[in-house]
Amino acid sequence: MAFMVAEVYATHYRGGTFYYKRLGKAKIRVFWRLSFQLINYYPEYYCNEVGDNLIAENLLALTCIDCGTNTTILTPLKLKCTSISQEMGWSLLDGQVDYMADRKEFTMAFKTIDTCTDSSWIKLENYGAGKCWSLLTKVDTSIKNDSPQVQAGLPVYRVRHGCKRLIDLNPTDGDGDPTKCRWANDDECPEGRDSNDVNRVCGRATSLTKLYQEECKIEFITGEDDLQGWYGASVMIEDFPDKTYRKAKSTVPFQFLLKVTSPGSCIVPKIEIEHCFEIGLGETWSSTVTASIQTGSDAKIIKEIQASGKGLKIDDINPGKKVTAKVSFLPEAKGTYVFSFTAIDDNGVQSDPTSTRVHVFSTNPVKDKQPAPSILPEESIPAQESLYEGTEDYWTIKFNTKIRRPEKNSFITIRNDTANVIVKYNARKKSEVTFPKGDPTILQFRAPTGLEGGKSYLVFVDEGAGVTDYSGLCGGIATQTNVASIYQFKIPKPPEPEVECGNSKIKVHIPKTYVNNLPASELHLKDTRCRLEEDEDDPKYYLAEFSYYECGTSIERSSENHTNFYNTIRDDPTPIFPGAPITRAQHNVEVEIICEMTGVVVNDVYFKTVATITPVKYKATGRFKAYLKMYEDSDYRNNINETASVTIDDVMYFAAKSTSSTNVAIESCKAITMLARETVREYTFIQDGCGIDQSVVISSSGLDHRFSIKSFEFMDRASDEILVKCKIISCNDLHTESRCATLKDDQYCSSKGRRRRGNRIGTFEDETNAFMTFKM
Repeated sequence: MAFMVAEVYATHYRGGTFYYKRLGKAKIRVFWRLSFQLINYYPEYYCNEVGDNLIAENLLALTCIDCGTNTTILTPLKLKCTSISQEMGWSLLDGQVDYMADRKEFTMAFKTIDTCTDSSWIKLENYGAGKCWSLLTKVDTSIKNDSPQVQAGLPVYRVRHGCKRLIDLNPTDGDGDPTKCRWANDDECPEGRDSNDVNRVCGRATSLTKLYQEECKIEFITGEDDLQGWYGASVMIEDFPDKTYRKAKSTVPFQFLLKVTSPGSCIVPKIEIEHCFEIGLGETWSSTVTASIQTGSDAKIIKEIQASGKGLKIDDINPGKKVTAKVSFLPEAKGTYVFSFTAIDDNGVQSDPTSTRVHVFSTNPVKDKQPAPSILPEESIPAQESLYEGTEDYWTIKFNTKIRRPEKNSFITIRNDTANVIVKYNARKKSEVTFPKGDPTILQFRAPTGLEGGKSYLVFVDEGAGVTDYSGLCGGIATQTNVASIYQFKIPKPPEPEVECGNSKIKVHIPKTYVNNLPASELHLKDTRCRLEEDEDDPKYYLAEFSYYECGTSIERSSENHTNFYNTIRDDPTPIFPGAPITRAQHNVEVEIICEMTGVVVNDVYFKTVATITPVKYKATGRFKAYLKMYEDSDYRNNINETASVTIDDVMYFAAKSTSSTNVAIESCKAITMLARETVREYTFIQDGCGIDQSVVISSSGLDHRFSIKSFEFMDRASDEILVKCKIISCNDLHTESRCATLKDDQYCSSKGRRRRGNRIGTFEDETNAFMTFKM
């Protein structure tokens, strides 16, 4: 370990510091910052302007006090003027030199060549007159370490009697080590003037002064017994490997003066400057510092803004109540630079020092572009060039860094291979795109529907869909966005149902994706009792297995030796009301199953029992009094002669007509379908001449009686054909009180409870059951 000691002869010394940078084993670069009284009597330290180069007195030397050889490091010291205060009468001077010691650990000292024979400090109220001063710095080059430093400490701080001053030393460390401050101890104090001088300048300025060690802040408090005048203080700054602060890596000194002036207002000038900046090497930092008189102060104008910091330039001000000075700095190397500012009013009152830090990087971390977030298509869902068979509810775009939601519109667009837009998602909208907290490197959106198998698709990601914020040391933010990207994936051709026509059974393997992943419990054959099941051999499929004569299978002979077997896989549509036998909702699934079999002859087989007597045959003829017809539209002009094919939500038009020029009326109608062999289901939609299905509209035209109804199908039909059966009344049209007239009365169904039959005296009435079919 080592110490650096400095002693200055006479009373013009105002404080100073030393620190170093390790260049190698036993080699360092020594830096100093010294302050002296600004007086022509000492031309060695008198600065006419910032930038002046000076040479210190020959009486002072920088030495290695425990080295065996090369003990003199430098004498006299070379100085460069970095700051001047005319108001407080001091100059700040910096310098540096490289030094190779003959050992890894040594002690440096800056002191007078001879013993201190005159007072080096100005008369100090806390220590007396004629006191020596010295600066000490410990050096250990066996470890890779640069010492801490106080770059911007001022040599003199002024405070009114009865007031206090808060001084932030703002130390920095080239290695980024934690730092801590303490008062100098006996081993680090300057030597006494003689053997009788035991009250050396060492430690705190007054008994009330507080040092906050980890923050490196000093609160200088003047008590009632403290005299006006000068006070000296000596602080040591240490750096540590970590914040346990157990063993210091190095220790450097900082000495300064405090001056207590006559009592008065404790309201000091206000000084303002931004506290942190980040620039790139080669950039010139510039800013402004403002000082003003605060309300309640007994001062009128700001006379001076004092500044401290290596390489800092500050413009002169014109005194006033509020003043602004431009400051600038051109760094020569990377690192953190600290500058300190105070203001002096016309009463000589000084503000607390305000510091700013300028962080210099190879490039500007805020202004210069940081790496933009990039999309990782191979880690996205679907992945680039993948054959995507997934069933995820959400798709994912993966980035190489953390991203957030953009403030501006930016879209993720899915296009087909002909560049037509399938769907677009706006990353700005929370309802369309999510940015999961669990993984900040992705964005997600709901998987599109309706993509066709066997086709390629393109994912277009606009610029700005993902945003990354880069924070600097000062809290500045640089925003970067992804560049526009495009990648391709393919949907495989979907598997299709497989039908096995066996010797005794039909097996149907149907992919779940083919039926939109509906549950097996919602899928059935024509006979709704025959439901699909999970395929045990392949979890991606459902299975339907049934014999040729089960589950509503229909049989059709196509030739003498060929027979076709038909069935259909359907889903359960929504009924028109809970429990209703019919629906007007479309099926989502309609898969027709056909087995074309050779070598099978299917005939209707009849047999006749031979009776003991010969049956007698009787034959008669008859004629329906009324019949039912179906028409194309509400004009009732073009009738439909064959079984009509209709779709859901079509309107069907029917008319009851007479075969004998009599009046006819519809009393009731119902629909009938075959469910399974010998099983039927019915749905009544006209009862007692009134429509009980909400879609029924009944009207009359002459002798005819008409109605319309929206098409429907049975929930569990086994046949595509639906039979319409109506009971039609035929009446003598001369009688207005006939049953037909009653049923055709427009007010009949709206008269609650009215169900009377017409006067039947002198009339004839017949009932006819008329039939008609339509096919879904």
